[in-house]
Amino acid sequence: MNRWRLILCALPVALLVMLSSCNPEAPWTTKDVTVEMKVKTVSAGFIECEFSTNKEAYYYIAVEKVREDFDPMTQQKQFMTMALNNAYTDYIDWQNALLKAGEFHVAPFSSHVLQYGDVDHFFTGLLPDTKYWLYAFVVNPDKKEPVGKLNLVEVQTTDTSIIDIHFAYRVKGSWDYVYPTDSLGNIQAYFPYIACTRDSAQLREESMGLCPSFYFKWWMLEQYLLSDSARIFYGVTVSNNDGTDGHIEFEEGHTYYTSIAGYDGDLSQNTIYKFRWNGAKTEYYFVDTHPANIANDTIW
Repeated sequence: MNRWRLILCALPVALLVMLSSCNPEAPWTTKDVTVEMKVKTVSAGFIECEFSTNKEAYYYIAVEKVREDFDPMTQQKQFMTMALNNAYTDYIDWQNALLKAGEFHVAPFSSHVLQYGDVDHFFTGLLPDTKYWLYAFVVNPDKKEPVGKLNLVEVQTTDTSIIDIHFAYRVKGSWDYVYPTDSLGNIQAYFPYIACTRDSAQLREESMGLCPSFYFKWWMLEQYLLSDSARIFYGVTVSNNDGTDGHIEFEEGHTYYTSIAGYDGDLSQNTIYKFRWNGAKTEYYFVDTHPANIANDTIW
């Protein structure tokens, strides 16, 4: 009886020890895991690829330009280790920057850098008519080490964009909405694009007497032809322009310019919309094919 009492008393302690040693993240394994890749769309500035694993596991995905003097498949371990080391270095830099800024709730390496489960991913900011390595491999997130074999394919981007992108833009109260569409007006969730709204008063100050629309157009080109500066959007985007979360704050009586363009190796269908904000009752709806809109090289 005393022996059973000791065993029963020890069970809660054992459970606590076991629970405290559990990884709070999703379950994962590194044993006999394979990563499958399926290239779905290739255009001038992006590659869309679908990834999946046969078991629950963390894995790393990346793209980089082909090097003619090096074959990753003959030095898989070295190639995967170097790729993962670079990713971890970037992660540490990101984490330190947030901590210095007073943000203490930073994501762990596994959830910030690695993939888990089925993923449909766009690699953007690529060069037209250029060969790239697209690759993936399993990772042990605790040891931050590559596991198993490298899955790699060579893909060449097209010389021009394959997408025919258009935009509808709506301003309602302090919110604005961007709808990327095809030529038939159907919303396309996977068209990469950029968008930005600026106050005309600010543009006039910056442009030093130049036409604000002219300045804005070339400001957009300078900002977003650099892939490192471009924030790429997909699908419908909604912004609350109340000055929080980095959004511009609309001011009553001010005139605004919004520029939207596809970003697929180069800017395409660059359209500038002009509107006056009149508080909560403001409502506009624009389509880039409407003759009243200012598109492409037209300056007013």
